[in-house]
Amino acid sequence: MTTLSDTGSQPTTIKTGRIDAVDEIRGIALVLMALFHFGYDLSLYGYVSFDNDAPFWAGFRFVIVTLFFATVGISLVLANRDGIRWGAFWKRELKIFGGAAILSLATWFAYPNAWIWFGVLHFILVASILALPLVFKPHLALIAGLAILALFNTTDWFNLAFLHDALKEPLNLPDRTVDLTRLIPWLGMVYIGIFLGHYRLFGLQRLPSMGINPVLTWLGRHSLGFYLIHQIPLFGLAWLIHWLIQ
Repeated sequence: MTTLSDTGSQPTTIKTGRIDAVDEIRGIALVLMALFHFGYDLSLYGYVSFDNDAPFWAGFRFVIVTLFFATVGISLVLANRDGIRWGAFWKRELKIFGGAAILSLATWFAYPNAWIWFGVLHFILVASILALPLVFKPHLALIAGLAILALFNTTDWFNLAFLHDALKEPLNLPDRTVDLTRLIPWLGMVYIGIFLGHYRLFGLQRLPSMGINPVLTWLGRHSLGFYLIHQIPLFGLAWLIHWLIQ
């Protein structure tokens, strides 16, 4: 149940009561991601029209990655509220690195001309390091986040596309990829997440558990494993549907 502030509109630092809610939000993002990918799987058999650039699918993906990357920033605040926990941080980074490496290797075998060299996990790995210096500077993080989003949407050069061009030949990067998560502008959303992890919004003193479903909380706490394996049963389900219809 939402608790509203009895005071003015000045932000109040959040102290407790957010972890379940953040897990639930991440769980919602995972469910939406699974639906998004299942739509793609069904499109392979011609049952759904899937185009990444179509307004519906582009908007769908925007919601998913916004939830994911905002919770990255929020989680950094929660995990390091009493100071940077370097051991836990690097342990988490190592897990994400392993997941990203598995994903790159698997897609290199499956799609040798379009393997994933910088997807969601690669982004989270790098963005977490870049966001760490601002974990205790929420106002600066908010300014940086909004500035990144504004520059990206008002200029043509602020997308770091030149990095791909510079690294393409030495790293043998493909011309296209089945998934690309750009560091810019999404790093801005991680920075905004840091601000959200520190401060209430619109009179909300704390981010309570939504009590939607314990399954969502469980998913949010096991997001890496779910992310790595979810396409296997989904693709199998799409194949089964096609087999039954045929």
